[in-house]
Amino acid sequence: MRLRQAQLKRRIGSVRALHQQNTSASIKFDKTDLLRVQIPHEDPLVVSLTIAECLVWRVLIDPGSSANVMPRVTFDRLEIELEKLKPTGNPLLEFDGKRVEPIGIVELTVQAAERVLTESFMVVEIYPSYNLLMGRGWIYRFQGVPSSLHQVMRCLGPDGTKNPSPSEDGGEEPPVLTTEPLHEVKIDHEKPDRTTRVGTKLTEEERLELTNFLIRNADVFAWSHSDMPGINHAVSCHSLNVDPNAKPVKQKQRRFTPERNQIIAEEVDRLLEAGFIKEV
Repeated sequence: MRLRQAQLKRRIGSVRALHQQNTSASIKFDKTDLLRVQIPHEDPLVVSLTIAECLVWRVLIDPGSSANVMPRVTFDRLEIELEKLKPTGNPLLEFDGKRVEPIGIVELTVQAAERVLTESFMVVEIYPSYNLLMGRGWIYRFQGVPSSLHQVMRCLGPDGTKNPSPSEDGGEEPPVLTTEPLHEVKIDHEKPDRTTRVGTKLTEEERLELTNFLIRNADVFAWSHSDMPGINHAVSCHSLNVDPNAKPVKQKQRRFTPERNQIIAEEVDRLLEAGFIKEV
């Protein structure tokens, strides 16, 4: 009887220790994460990753995809040797079941949150809105938990515990994908408020060369709406894809907080002053 009780106590102690370990290594999202996004929204989770030592923007995190997909245009921009592209007999299936034959498969390093993994990418001749698509295989190996609602992705540390680094907002778990710290430089010495930022990982020589280049070309910067009048519609033009035969429907008015209303009013006043919009 005493032996069974001792064994039972050891089992209970082991369960408690395991529970405490799992609790300390849990990944959580809370309301403070929503301060960075506008609710409600239906945005996908798009991040930046370092692929093959190159910073790639607009990377779609898609837990529904079984493969990492790289468009051919991204493959060319990364300047990867064609010899690294290997043939593959595994086709990709679209949502409607249509087969897409990849050009090939390539293995590249993916760096995020102080962790480097070697991942396989299916190179496909497609022209999507994103530069890359990371599937659930990388998410699992990365020990990541994405949240499209909070527009953030978190992960466990390399040792399987919670990442101990503090986040920018003071939370315990930082976003997985953080941006490089930037250094502020002055573009116009006569107007100190006109500044921009450059990467802190540049050497001193590279930083000076880049800063001088920006100063020499300061006229291309637009500091306000009034600095860019008369833009040709061939350069940039936004239009609404509205069916002329559709019956107009009045939508429910969306109300914002007083802080957001003030920001919206200031932006509208700037656009009116610059002549970008007009009252109708």
